[in-house]
Amino acid sequence: MNITKEELRELLEYAEEDMRFGVALRGALSQIRHKRYLIAQGHQVKVNPSDNQGLPDFIVDGIRLEHKGARNKDYANGDYRVELQKSRGKGEGRAYDTTFADVIAVDVSERTGKEDDYRYARGGDLQAHKKYPHKWATFHRIDKSGNKTWKASLKEVLDNT
Repeated sequence: MNITKEELRELLEYAEEDMRFGVALRGALSQIRHKRYLIAQGHQVKVNPSDNQGLPDFIVDGIRLEHKGARNKDYANGDYRVELQKSRGKGEGRAYDTTFADVIAVDVSERTGKEDDYRYARGGDLQAHKKYPHKWATFHRIDKSGNKTWKASLKEVLDNT
């Protein structure tokens, strides 16, 4: 697909006007940047289609990795917030099974102002949904001071598996 500079400008304007499209575009750009970052780190990365059919975003060195962006609203104490649910479906169908991905990656770059700033957690370490214990909770707290769950590098998570 070829896109002109004028079309790109209009696309970006449209993303500012249409919230859902803007979220999708920023999410796609975040995912592209993360893929590039992982490859630059020496990882083998396979991108899965974003079709809501049960595949995480990436396979990284054989590990299933789901990519998310930090929410634009933090917790009251400043900790980052990530929402782990699918964009389509209702109720239980929007929640991810606790076995969906080996690792969750969260782009916190917009929150920290640092390029390629991610937090990683093993899927098995995430909090379960209160109503559906075989699913992950919808919201997760990423403690900015660091905690046992979220790490600043994928290597840290993989070394502890």
